Amino acid sequence: MTTEPVLTMQGLGKSFGDRQIFSDLSLGIHELDKIGIVGINGCGKSTLLKCIGGIVAPTSGEIVYRNELKISYLAQDPVYDPDVLVLDYLFTDHQIPADESYIFKSVLTRLGITEFDKPLGLLSGGQRRKTFLASALVNEPDLLILDEPTNHLDLDTIEWLGDYLAKLKKTVLFVTHDRYFLDTVSNKIWELEAGKLHISRGNYSDYLKGKLQRETDAMRKETRRQAQLSKELQWLSRGARARSSKPKHHIDRVKELLSKSYLISEAELDISFQIDRLGKTIIELHRLTKGYDGQLLFKDIEHHFQPRERIGIIGPNGCGKTTLLKIIAGEETPDSGSVKIGVNTNIAYYKQDEDSFDPTLTVYEYIAQYAEVIRTKDGTRLSAAEMLQRFLFDGKMQQQKLSALSGGERKRLYLLKALMFGSNFIILDEPTNDLDIRTLEILEDYLDAYEGCLLVVSHDRFFLDRCVDYLFVFEGTSIRKIPGNYSDYLLLKRFAEEEKEENAKTSKDTRPPKERKGLTYNEQRELQLLEVKIEELEAALEALEQELHKSGLTPEDYARIGAQQTELNQELEECSDRWLELSLA
Repeated sequence: MTTEPVLTMQGLGKSFGDRQIFSDLSLGIHELDKIGIVGINGCGKSTLLKCIGGIVAPTSGEIVYRNELKISYLAQDPVYDPDVLVLDYLFTDHQIPADESYIFKSVLTRLGITEFDKPLGLLSGGQRRKTFLASALVNEPDLLILDEPTNHLDLDTIEWLGDYLAKLKKTVLFVTHDRYFLDTVSNKIWELEAGKLHISRGNYSDYLKGKLQRETDAMRKETRRQAQLSKELQWLSRGARARSSKPKHHIDRVKELLSKSYLISEAELDISFQIDRLGKTIIELHRLTKGYDGQLLFKDIEHHFQPRERIGIIGPNGCGKTTLLKIIAGEETPDSGSVKIGVNTNIAYYKQDEDSFDPTLTVYEYIAQYAEVIRTKDGTRLSAAEMLQRFLFDGKMQQQKLSALSGGERKRLYLLKALMFGSNFIILDEPTNDLDIRTLEILEDYLDAYEGCLLVVSHDRFFLDRCVDYLFVFEGTSIRKIPGNYSDYLLLKRFAEEEKEENAKTSKDTRPPKERKGLTYNEQRELQLLEVKIEELEAALEALEQELHKSGLTPEDYARIGAQQTELNQELEECSDRWLELSLA
């Protein structure tokens, strides 16, 4: 069904200096579209959202909006004042009377934010993200634009948000790396590649099927091209005499084939580092306890890591997941307890927010300050420039300032910095934030073959399913250890909930009846009336039975009598049950 457009783009283009981000985009967004945008880091996904949201102006073309279109925009990294209180932040964005603050509070509460008077700077990354998300949702927009909405959110909130957006009778345009989220919410996929948009109808699974078909078709065309090339080259090798007997355009055809390929050669991220063998003692956690400002985060955490252990940590925002990682990495001290690190254990810590970011450095300078020569898994020594090339930073990009990189490109650079020393114990704090899906797939493949230990905090359900085989689940101030990945955990969780419901139902069914001290006056009266009612119903059913034996009944008569019998039998059963209950009281 075709719906009305909410906006139309005509020849839209955007460039920064001499770098063309995208060009000549001409298409529309319609009511109830749920559009997920995918593409590699730096291809212009966030820039396109900003253009559509009116945050930045396009370099060329225009966007025509429907009259009185209301737009809400959630930025990837919103600018905020850390001293502003949660509720005041929402009042700043939305001008409503103070006595209607319950609207804000209800949305915040649904997202798990109940400390309305807490400064934004004291919230965890996930709690801040929920506050920004609440600001976008409370506006009830016609067009909701979300840039990486799942970043920093806990898994329960992501599940809720995905279901909420899927059912929302509004238009949604979003960028995300979360493949399960894309599958749940989207009914269209836009792939931004080399400045052009490729549109796919359906969710992310439908998009993947279509892309696989396109790539298969391209491979068939390439096979035919190679066969044609072989045939033409055989002819060319016959010599001048044979060539002179063919028309000139035949030579031109070969040159065209030689310069053309139906297979687009995409640059691939190459992750390969030499790691040291782990010792007998890897890392031991002994009764770790930590809290802030009188609030206990966790208590008495114990664990001895084993070789090739791959653990995912999940729990609500603000429960202490990142704090635990910092204690293990030696960046914070526990209130009590200790961490013992083995002699041969070499930790790589990929932080959620990189704190060594100097925007004036170039990409090359940033890596070279840590190491100018890096060893790969096969023992090859690579210069910093060569390793950057493997991480998809070409010579030109290596000279760019860090401030000019997209959020995803910076994350890819930080990933190189975290992994390049060949550590045998990797700690990843929200590694999937801002990375494009292709980079995630390559990182997942690398971790599949990784010989060391992995400890990861992530809200990305697909990533957890791929990369971990054990979970630490924060429950209150303790950790519950669960074997399996995230899908296994969901299965166990649902089983426990169903078992709890069954037990509650059984307990209710087997509860002894209350002692009765005789019927009240009203119950005695009800019992007498029921006896009369039951007699009337039985008489009515007997009359219908007699009517069925009459001759000359039409099909309509049989249908009418059958319906009346069903209705009277149901009423008789209800009256009889009630009469029995009162009689035994």
